[in-house]
Amino acid sequence: MAGRALGWVRFVPSVAMGERRLSRRGLLLGGVGAGALAIAGGGAWFASRSDGPAVMLWRRPMAVQADALHLAGDTLLVSGNGVSGHAAGDGTVRWHQDVGRNTISPGRSGTALFTADRDAFAVRTQTGDSAVIQVAGLADGAQRWRRPFEGYLGSTLITAAGTVVASADAAGGRGLGGFDATGQRWWQSVQAADQGPFDLASDGGTLVVAARELAAHDVADGTRRWGVAGPEGRVFGRPALHGGVVVALGMRYIDEDFGYRNLSVHAVDAAAGETRWTYEAPGGFLLDGPPPVAGDTVVAVHESGLLTGLELRTGRERWSSDRQATDLAALGGRLFLALPEGVVTLDPATGQATGAALPERDAYRLAVSGDRLAVAAGDILAMYRIR
Repeated sequence: MAGRALGWVRFVPSVAMGERRLSRRGLLLGGVGAGALAIAGGGAWFASRSDGPAVMLWRRPMAVQADALHLAGDTLLVSGNGVSGHAAGDGTVRWHQDVGRNTISPGRSGTALFTADRDAFAVRTQTGDSAVIQVAGLADGAQRWRRPFEGYLGSTLITAAGTVVASADAAGGRGLGGFDATGQRWWQSVQAADQGPFDLASDGGTLVVAARELAAHDVADGTRRWGVAGPEGRVFGRPALHGGVVVALGMRYIDEDFGYRNLSVHAVDAAAGETRWTYEAPGGFLLDGPPPVAGDTVVAVHESGLLTGLELRTGRERWSSDRQATDLAALGGRLFLALPEGVVTLDPATGQATGAALPERDAYRLAVSGDRLAVAAGDILAMYRIR
């Protein structure tokens, strides 16, 4: 299947991505309105400042609001009425794929649409009952390989080795597999009683799978290194690796459509597989997504809009703040929040805002990589370099 021609890539000279206005689906909840004219002047003012927390690199209008942003190296992936690859340096559209809005399906609601590593990105597409893993180049959008699946195909993750990992059904039952352009590289069966959700994360040669247990595997061959059983009546989900620590949610399964209630945050030693601490959300539930880690602070994001900063090493609560953000992202030692008044920077150690907000009113999507922060706000797409 390697090297198949890509009939769904169209190179375009502008940022137009269709005329139909699309609703957004986000990690965090909140209303968004268009504010392009209002923020254009504010952006010019901000760009002229020399003492701000960031330098604006560019700003461009969008024909439709973005469903998802993903910043990988020198490419910003934008999903709306199709998928576009923008040059991170100046916002130029390098390529555009005319795909239906719901064609790219992550396998579980709330999972990121894109995963990327080095020079390629992977998506899971769904047309009727047919699910497919597709891998394409970041620079040109050209398809490198694809693999169709019969039956269940969960969320996908492309790793540093170029292997795409996914949970899927095979003749011998459900399992976890590693796939590349040559075919299936490895396969690990899972217990029949384990219904998932099989959320995935990787860093270097380590793969983490969240289901009835939080387990670490070797990316190269799928070998299981360790596993931590979930608390009674719960499963793990939304894992993320941060140096020597795996952070994940503890969830209660509530319906047959893989609906969950997110009740806790867990930190597990990535080498030994030993639980370091558990945080139980008091008086409510947590929003669905990997808990952000900024510096040495884990942020628990509550459905109510409350943010709670937890010390990464011990789980000790450092601060709580009601922010009602529509999205948030961690970059180095800073936490960025998308709010109606703009993008606010928080000190993760104290939860206090630092400096003036980036003037992107009605911001609703954030993506970070290296020293860059991408923002979708109203009908505007902007890129900043963080100082």
